[in-house]
Amino acid sequence: MKKLKALVAVLATISLTSCAVPSWVSLVDAQPNEVLMPGETTTLQFFTNSPNFDTEVGLQASAQYKLKINLLSNWVDSTVGKNEKRQSLDQYGFADSVMPLPAVSLLKRSREHNWFELMLLQANCKRSSLIGISDLTFDEASGNYNFVATCDGKLTLFVNDSYGFYGNNSGFASISLSRVK
Repeated sequence: MKKLKALVAVLATISLTSCAVPSWVSLVDAQPNEVLMPGETTTLQFFTNSPNFDTEVGLQASAQYKLKINLLSNWVDSTVGKNEKRQSLDQYGFADSVMPLPAVSLLKRSREHNWFELMLLQANCKRSSLIGISDLTFDEASGNYNFVATCDGKLTLFVNDSYGFYGNNSGFASISLSRVK
């Protein structure tokens, strides 16, 4: 019982500190290497063990974009390789119920999204631009996810995990990012 109480105390402490912006996340967006113009496409090589994958691609506020995701390897969070439906993990991640300790869900970077869900963020408007892949409109005919950029600035990608626990992730995807208009 003492070990459980200690674990809960540690998790609560980490949870409270996870609300702050970690020191390795830049508060100011540097100039992007590339700004996609209408009709342009770029391919991103995304690894799930990156806590803040800086795409170096600039988005423009109110412009429409589309993502196409091609999983090139199995996605695994530590020992979790299947979602609540017993299917292999993909960009939608898995429900809190799959975690061995439900209280750990307090440590996710976005508590509103699944564990290991692919997340999009723009550093210039962190709060308003944080969205999960499940928030995007999916076009079944083309296989594209569609979204509108919240502000001007670079796009960052990551899977929804706890800060400090990205080293036990595995998985790789090729992501095509295109500007529609």
